[in-house]
Amino acid sequence: MQSDSKSHTKRIVAGVCAALLLAGALSTGVRAASSGQAGSLTPPVPTEGRESYLQNCAPCHGETGQGDGPSAQGLGSAPTAFAESTAVSDLSPADWFDATKNGRMDRMMPPWGKRLTDQQIWDTVGYAWTLHTTQAQVGMGKAVYETNCASCHGPDGKGKSPMPDFTDFSTTAKVSQSQWAQAVQAGKDGMPALGDKLSEAERSAALEYVRSLSMGPLFSSAPLVGNGVISGTVTNGTTGAPVADLSVEIAVFDGTSVLDQRTAKTDSTGLYRFEGLPTDPNLVFATRAEYPKGVTNSAEVASFQAGQSGINLPLPVYETTTDPSGVRADRVHYIVEFQNGQAEVAELLVFSLDGNRAYAGDGAGVLRFNLPPGAQGLSISDGELGGRYLAVENGFVDTLPLPPGQATRQVLYRYTLPYSGGKLDLQRSLAYPATNVNALIADQGEKVTTEGGLDNQGIRQTQSGNYFNLSGQNLPANQPILIRLSGLSSATAAETAPGAAPAGRILLYALAVVAVAGAILLALWPVLRRRARTVAVADEAADREGLVDALAALDIAHTNGQLSETAYRDQRLRLKAQLLDLMRKEQGQ
Repeated sequence: MQSDSKSHTKRIVAGVCAALLLAGALSTGVRAASSGQAGSLTPPVPTEGRESYLQNCAPCHGETGQGDGPSAQGLGSAPTAFAESTAVSDLSPADWFDATKNGRMDRMMPPWGKRLTDQQIWDTVGYAWTLHTTQAQVGMGKAVYETNCASCHGPDGKGKSPMPDFTDFSTTAKVSQSQWAQAVQAGKDGMPALGDKLSEAERSAALEYVRSLSMGPLFSSAPLVGNGVISGTVTNGTTGAPVADLSVEIAVFDGTSVLDQRTAKTDSTGLYRFEGLPTDPNLVFATRAEYPKGVTNSAEVASFQAGQSGINLPLPVYETTTDPSGVRADRVHYIVEFQNGQAEVAELLVFSLDGNRAYAGDGAGVLRFNLPPGAQGLSISDGELGGRYLAVENGFVDTLPLPPGQATRQVLYRYTLPYSGGKLDLQRSLAYPATNVNALIADQGEKVTTEGGLDNQGIRQTQSGNYFNLSGQNLPANQPILIRLSGLSSATAAETAPGAAPAGRILLYALAVVAVAGAILLALWPVLRRRARTVAVADEAADREGLVDALAALDIAHTNGQLSETAYRDQRLRLKAQLLDLMRKEQGQ
């Protein structure tokens, strides 16, 4: 029955993958000090601020707070991404109010003080605040608060002198989440440090709940309930032993949102159990656990079938290693297109790790990515520099530990390369051994030569246009690769490959190897709050017919304006990479 649930889940995710899309690079948000007073400190009612946010803020900040509104690309600096907790943690609600009322014209943020009342601004700010959290996280935080905080701060948060009153908005509005987090982590003014007692997820959830105590209703929907049960055993995949007394989280997805999130502890046999879950077959469930500290491990995702009330989801966890010898790039894709007289380059790398330990890196990072000389405008599809990804000399690193197994990590990033005289040398090197390396280069009539292990397979005619196809196998780590282009057009207008189809008709058969199952949701969970962004990896078992249907849904979403150009472009790049895999498979290479 478990395999049926997984198969059913693949069909569900395939049907909704048009809604699970990349949001592109997000801004780091406003970091300057407030420039005015916070007006009357009236508690906001977030549920009342939704319409104001959609009308006044979404054009730049995006409907779901991803910083990807239709007007965002025309600004001199990227709008704050309210959906990213790291982008807003250093700002207090009062900071948000001041920036909204008084404006930040240095960042093209207009003042709204003459258009909206203070209460309208507060309600709008309150709604924007909810975009980085969920009802499930706040509910989880309430349970953590009641267990660890209520004895001193009171069950209602009012506390007794000298404890602060968390229900007093005039006090809490001036404090940021990061300030509270520091106090919880290290202790302050007689408060004990809870850094070793609570996980990062528990601390964050508790502080979101504390914030809610001084605001009006954050969410309007009721929690999900039912008679479903999901259970499983957490086993140390390195030692083979069950893991007792470990916190396990479960999330409920509807394909576009995290609807609910709960926690449970494993018993002495390593068994976890979640009861009272909804059994709607259209919902998807994913479990994860942090072991050891800072390393997230996830089970396969599943859905209830009609009439089913129980699912078993084993959850493996792993010890860590600092030995990178088992890391390899199973697939490396370069996609090069041309627009406005410059090359637009996308790189997609799919990683695997041999052995039975998670690779935790060398202290400076886990996976390293080199950028070519002259690269500009780096955009990472599932993060930004300063968060999970850190800038280093000549590139950047991913700090997220890599779990063992096949195709356990995928990273997609984009950048531009200017060229002159109709010539461009794309110099690449791979920090890890690469099993298959492929490149698609839009055919603009240029000449293409290559050095370093890639062979020119000639022109490929696709439904998305004509492309030079370069490929190589079993390249060693740090192998220099040179792709030399000459005879390029210097036109400044947007250029498309000869024979290219309209943007809505994208590489139908490439979807035969696009991910449609667990990897999507498990990669999304850390960043998916009230809306979704995708980080997909290849799944050879994907159903061709179902994926073609998913592509049709993708096209419809884009045509109807439900998908930003940035998200649509990133998805296009992924599909082109998958097309290379499919062509190789069909030709028996």
